[in-house]
Amino acid sequence: MAWDVFLSYCRSDTTPAEALAAELRVRGLRVFQDEVGVHRFDSVSRTIMAELARSRLLLAYYSHAYPTRRACQQELITAFLAGQREGDPLRRVLVVNPERGTGHIEPIELRDARFWSPSAELRHLTEAVTRRVDELPTPIGDVDHGRAPLWLPAPGHRPPPRFVGRTAELWRLHSALHPQSATLTEGGGEPVAVVHGVGGIGTSSLVAEYARQFGATFPGGVFWLSAAEPWPEQLAAIADALGADGVGPAVDRVALALDGPREPSLWVVDGVPSGLDLDQVRRLLSPHPTAASVVTTTDGSYAELGTGVSIRELPAAQAVRLILNEVDALAPGDRESAHKLVDAVGGHPGALLDLAGSARSAGLDSVRRRLSSRDWPVLEATAKRLLAEVDAAGDAGLDVLRAVAAFAPEPMPLPVLDGLGPVGLAVDRLARQSVVRLVDGGALEVPAVVAHVIRHSDPDPARHSEVSAGALTARRVRDDFAVDERERAAAFRVQVELAHRVPVRPLGGGGLREAISSLHSIFSFTREQLRECGPDSSQRFGEVAERLMEEVLRPFLSEWHPALRRFEDQTQFDDTAWDPTAELRNALDGLREPLLAVIRDLSRISGNPHGTRYL
Repeated sequence: MAWDVFLSYCRSDTTPAEALAAELRVRGLRVFQDEVGVHRFDSVSRTIMAELARSRLLLAYYSHAYPTRRACQQELITAFLAGQREGDPLRRVLVVNPERGTGHIEPIELRDARFWSPSAELRHLTEAVTRRVDELPTPIGDVDHGRAPLWLPAPGHRPPPRFVGRTAELWRLHSALHPQSATLTEGGGEPVAVVHGVGGIGTSSLVAEYARQFGATFPGGVFWLSAAEPWPEQLAAIADALGADGVGPAVDRVALALDGPREPSLWVVDGVPSGLDLDQVRRLLSPHPTAASVVTTTDGSYAELGTGVSIRELPAAQAVRLILNEVDALAPGDRESAHKLVDAVGGHPGALLDLAGSARSAGLDSVRRRLSSRDWPVLEATAKRLLAEVDAAGDAGLDVLRAVAAFAPEPMPLPVLDGLGPVGLAVDRLARQSVVRLVDGGALEVPAVVAHVIRHSDPDPARHSEVSAGALTARRVRDDFAVDERERAAAFRVQVELAHRVPVRPLGGGGLREAISSLHSIFSFTREQLRECGPDSSQRFGEVAERLMEEVLRPFLSEWHPALRRFEDQTQFDDTAWDPTAELRNALDGLREPLLAVIRDLSRISGNPHGTRYL
């Protein structure tokens, strides 16, 4: 059966989508909707795609959830590219936007086009759909979508089997490579995209996934070259595969081979190092105007050659999904452990995949508990990669990162760098590698994974402590801390005691009674320090001390101290008594993060970073 409208929507929007479909049918339109479990398995079945091919128009119910569903995006891409091949990418797509804003709508062409809101009079939407359908005499399937492109040099760089998220970035990349199609771009521009981000953020995976999803746009082929491999040999391999004449430089042979069919193709240069002159990078671009160029790099300054596509960390929900996708069998508590890992290192895909790799053998909970351990550095590969990348910035670059990490996750004001000497060149190099970012025109920030690596894998711990202490002092001044010397000393004493207690460090085996006794002594010690500060001092240390005692320690001790004592008393007479030790170990492990948060706050008062390397 042929359809007038293919209604594309995600499962969470079933109710409003069904109401919309009913109204369109009243107008006499033939509407297809997947009524048997919309996108339940996050892939588009052959049946659904066959029905899309029989439809003349795709109507997207574009809620916030819509761009997060790969199936919806496959449907949208199919209709969008069909229109693009006909000369107008919007020819086969209309949008209903149930949200207040438009920032979630991708590609940007759809934002620029007129869309409808469910709050508007429905008659106008149905009339617009009817008019558009009347303008489309053939279904989407009759449009020549082309074939899957040839990848050269074979076998090519393939995307990961379970690519997660990045919908907005994929569409931005597509718009950058087709500037003549973007209605908001006047005069078009060079089809050059510079995909940039900190090392390990997934620029190569993004471009490979783009080539997979949008490959039909490039019937002339996908040419994937590595900036780290010998350049003449790669060009020669492509020229030979294209059957180019064997005379002359390889780049000229490739250009002549592409000039024959003059079909659109994609020219990818992967891993271009930072710090090159623009002319050097320009010489790596496509040798023929029919081939759009993509450069992957850490250096965002190359965006001057075309359009920059910045790749940042994954949102938390997608980052958690990435971890869980890589774990073969989930154990109880694994979702919570994945969330905590993301809280610690952010949405950096390279780091998350390293953690997931360790979790396949040791379990997510074990990886979470040992994330900050120097004895088993589960992020060792990520740390080595990031530290190697910042090596070009020298010791000054490491000092900059130490200072910014002391402020993280908050941005560090630029004046803090004044105490580190001449570091301007180092900041510039770090920024070109996307390791630091300038925010609000007057502060620096780093991705969470960079802060974690600097705190736990700094090659010079003594220098780390020195620079961090200076940054924390500057932070205390910035925040206008009214802290007298008694409070600073008291905060530091409690900070030192906490940093060497069992729950802050990996627990290991044994010592449950000692752990509880240790926490009892911390409670008493903190109360004594608070008493010595007296009533006339400011409240900053008092607030942190009270939170430590009343919100962290007292609830734990009031539950577990008597429970452990009852168990010890009962086991003298009854070997079958309930054993709480496993639960107690879990509870002690759960104290770690609240205690580390207290250490962080105390360090801001004392101006000393002692113990913060466990953060």
